[in-house]
Amino acid sequence: MSIGNKIKKIREFKNLTQEHVANKLGVSQSNYARMEKDEIKVTDIRLKQIAEILQVTEEDIKNLDEGTFFNINNGSHYASGQNYTVNNYHISPEIQKLYDDKIRLLEEKIQRLEGNEKGN
Repeated sequence: MSIGNKIKKIREFKNLTQEHVANKLGVSQSNYARMEKDEIKVTDIRLKQIAEILQVTEEDIKNLDEGTFFNINNGSHYASGQNYTVNNYHISPEIQKLYDDKIRLLEEKIQRLEGNEKGN
């Protein structure tokens, strides 16, 4: 997997837009998109900046492979009309915290929505 693709995977996992990362880097969204497509080389300095924005280490980006987050194969689980097996692997504490925060926020949103329905 190329460095640009690795950056893209982490950015998407963290639910950040290209525009957000580009703004933090001080570049246009189109130039940032070209970094993710490996059309513009990501220098060591730029990689360090991107890692800080994504709240991971440079090594996390360099060492990322598809299995770091999940591995989907045809198999035994069924959802949305597709068979797949999900095998979880190492997830950094930062990513786990992000995941836990998202779950907490979604649970709070559900509670608010259910409270609004009861009030109507």
